[in-house]
Amino acid sequence: VNRVGIANADARRLREVVEGQLIRSEIVVIAGAVGGGASEDVRDALADLGNLEVDRVAMHPGSVQGFGQLGRDEVPTFLLPSNPVSALVVFEVMVRPLIRIALGRRQPMRRVVTARTVAPITSIENRKGFLRGQLMRDEATGEYLVQALGGAPGASSHLLATLAEANCLVLIDPEITEVRTGDQVDVAFLAQRG
Repeated sequence: VNRVGIANADARRLREVVEGQLIRSEIVVIAGAVGGGASEDVRDALADLGNLEVDRVAMHPGSVQGFGQLGRDEVPTFLLPSNPVSALVVFEVMVRPLIRIALGRRQPMRRVVTARTVAPITSIENRKGFLRGQLMRDEATGEYLVQALGGAPGASSHLLATLAEANCLVLIDPEITEVRTGDQVDVAFLAQRG
């Protein structure tokens, strides 16, 4: 992993930084590159390096994201949202599996289990939900239990505090807008903390 740090808004400098990474990277990830006017600035600065497309994906958080292939070697390049939680969710759902496939891992996706909800969950209609959650185990039965930690419609999806507490993503199908207490949901494990 090569971390560049923060590139300023100067188009020439951004292009230089990205070009430097394209010659040594198999995948490039640019965080803070979509949302608002930033995506146009990034696309304009990188336009002659290849094709980048920014679009909406039917998921939340992180519906606005970008992808393309840049440089002579057509390096896969991801543009992540400026919202930090959205960026981390998009990385987890879109980028991490590609990295694991490139590394030859047999299972690119996180382990998924079924858990019973301990509180109601709301989700955005027509978008697959990847909501931060706290996965627990019932000591008596061994059953998985889950509580969503934010990211519901109207909640502050950008707050990193709930992501720091999360140990899973609650997966909500696009046609579901409400999950009742006690319903079963699929849950993807996140990396162990500590």
